[in-house]
Amino acid sequence: MRILVYLERSDIRGGIEIFAERHIESLKAEGHEVEVATAFDAVRPLADSFDEIVVHKCSDVKTLALFPPEKTVYYVHDHEPICPRTYAYTPLGNNCARSGGFLPCIFCAPACRAWKAALRRVFAQGRRKRIMARFKKIVVISDFMKSRLVINGIDAAKVEVKPPVIDKRLLSTCDSQLPVPSVDILFAGQLIRGKGVQLLLQAMALMKSPRTLDIVGTGNMEPKLKALAADLGLTGRVRFNGFQRNPQEWMRRANCVVVPSFWQEPYGLVAAEAVALGRPVVAFAIGGLPEACGGKATLVPPGDVKALAEALEKT
Repeated sequence: MRILVYLERSDIRGGIEIFAERHIESLKAEGHEVEVATAFDAVRPLADSFDEIVVHKCSDVKTLALFPPEKTVYYVHDHEPICPRTYAYTPLGNNCARSGGFLPCIFCAPACRAWKAALRRVFAQGRRKRIMARFKKIVVISDFMKSRLVINGIDAAKVEVKPPVIDKRLLSTCDSQLPVPSVDILFAGQLIRGKGVQLLLQAMALMKSPRTLDIVGTGNMEPKLKALAADLGLTGRVRFNGFQRNPQEWMRRANCVVVPSFWQEPYGLVAAEAVALGRPVVAFAIGGLPEACGGKATLVPPGDVKALAEALEKT
């Protein structure tokens, strides 16, 4: 089969980009002829010559509407297609489990955008769902995300669940040296609000044992998190290691990997990789994280800092 994969350009190489790269590799390994496009201008003249078009990310609804519905397989990696705020939690920090629409979303969306931009976003989301409903197939990365699409009016029969591929090459034994002598508790991921590192630091402050935490990753919350660690008296127990190209090697050396996300993670690749490496995992039981952990992690109630601290003490 000839497959054209569309992934719009991004300055960030995050989970979507990693998933797409691994998906492309798996398609090629299955014997498919695969070509990648990062702009729709490259798709338009080629569309007729391909059997299937896979869309991994397309933020612009007008562009999405141009893909031939009878050939298009649309991958939903996160909440962007169904939430004008894209994160599925409210300005008050509460996770949203409602279906999207004008009335519920118009009061929430302006919190992160000007009114006119928010209105455009809300109307665009409604159009996106109508476009999605016409596509050949929709693929999500967890049963949790399938349930979110169904709540938003997408036919369950059209939605296929396909978890991210764990790259076994990254999990193979490696003798590379880390810049730290040992790793006790590890957090690996972007330092943004929804990842919950602020809750993890609060949990560290509640722990009776003087365990240490290594943080691998960077993001817009880093300065605030460093200040919070200092305020909580954790300066000697928490190390901020910045971006690292080999987070799996950090996981391999860790006594415990913690995933303290308080937003509804669509899946949780870090948790899945840590489990695949045989490392103990502690995580909040939210979104797709229980699925990613596959019953091999200690799950605590979402946002419960005390429970997180107690679980880390025991792990």
